[in-house]
Amino acid sequence: MSENPLIAALREQRDAAQKELDTLLEAPAAEKRNLNADEDAKFTELTEAIEGFDKRCDELVALDKRKAEVAETRKQIASVTVVNEPNPVYRRDDANGPSFFMDLATASNPSMRGFDEARARLIRSQETRAGDMTTVAGAGGELAPPLWLVQDFIALARAGRVTADLCNSMELPSGVSSVNLPKVAGGTSVAVQQTQNTAVSDTAMTTTSVSSGITTLAGKQIVSLQLIQQSGVPMDRVVLQDLAKAYAVQLDTQVLYGSNANGQVKGLVSCATNNAFTTTQPAPASSTNANSLYYVLTKAGAAVQTSIYEPADAVVMHPNRWAWILGSVDSSSRPLVVPGGPQFNGLGNADGQVAQGFAGTFGGYNVYLDPNISLTANSATNQDEIYLLRRDQLWLWETPVQSASFDATYADQLSILFRVHGYAAFIGNRYSGAVQSIRGTGLIAP
Repeated sequence: MSENPLIAALREQRDAAQKELDTLLEAPAAEKRNLNADEDAKFTELTEAIEGFDKRCDELVALDKRKAEVAETRKQIASVTVVNEPNPVYRRDDANGPSFFMDLATASNPSMRGFDEARARLIRSQETRAGDMTTVAGAGGELAPPLWLVQDFIALARAGRVTADLCNSMELPSGVSSVNLPKVAGGTSVAVQQTQNTAVSDTAMTTTSVSSGITTLAGKQIVSLQLIQQSGVPMDRVVLQDLAKAYAVQLDTQVLYGSNANGQVKGLVSCATNNAFTTTQPAPASSTNANSLYYVLTKAGAAVQTSIYEPADAVVMHPNRWAWILGSVDSSSRPLVVPGGPQFNGLGNADGQVAQGFAGTFGGYNVYLDPNISLTANSATNQDEIYLLRRDQLWLWETPVQSASFDATYADQLSILFRVHGYAAFIGNRYSGAVQSIRGTGLIAP
């Protein structure tokens, strides 16, 4: 088969680019120096062009090969004669025999008389006689291989890092073992001077600090060299992308549930230990359930305001809880939170259908859905908690996620280790009242 003229033209352009690249490198090589800025830019341009030519040529060669294979297959099957055989069950020459369409209607309704017989005849009519060709191996199946769309592989579904992204985020500097924030514990005083020339109010200020250790988050995956080199997809990208997503989930979980022990940060649960409100609203079928939660949320909001003298600005909850709220109705079966559109005396509104992230408002607060909130994390083991917080009081330091691969250690077994890791610190108790939690029997998983 003659070479595709487009491939020939691309190869000529590729050779010209290679020649230009070789000429570019002659001067630095002769002078024993590195490339200057202009040379470096030209080097990048030429190498990318060469890689592009190579990739496109490979694609065109593979396409021509497939076209040739298809043409050969068609040529081989052109001589096959297909003979129509009468159906063994439904025969055109048998006027008194069973009707295919009648059996089709009968077999679709189990309550109809003759259901079993009709279903059996339909199955029997599709059976293949011995010697017929099918998609079974050995009877023609090798010519109909399964289709594997490896390039469209399905990645593992993972939640995002909703709560972590609500924090005041900063880059964690290198060379530190902890993060410490000085804090004024007791303030000065001001009082009325009762008479002139007498001492004014004098109270010594006291200080303390809040701190967070540095948490290390890491994960790895060992992959055989054969899978990497022979896979139809870039396995390094598949593995590292999943590790990066798993890292995000773990960081978000630390912000929520870090125990402040065993290398963990102090998460929102620990920060809100003494700031918990309990709700015992009725079961979801009641028309007053969201009203009761609404009242408790209002009390928690007041606690934030009276503690730090600033309002809360975010509510974080599990998607199940938000769906439960959306399903709540008043005594006239009207929804208390309407997903868009006009409403009457609504407690909030929904921003369409959302799986995670900003979902709408409830009680005047922006609602964020975080699937990483546990349905069993508290002492009752059957409740999901709701967190009301002031976002700018949550401080999260983190390093960029670092990914790497190592083959030296696993060279004797033809394996490569892929790894991601990073460091983080979190302070959610700059002011103890900035985070309030809502829990109780009213938050048993709906």
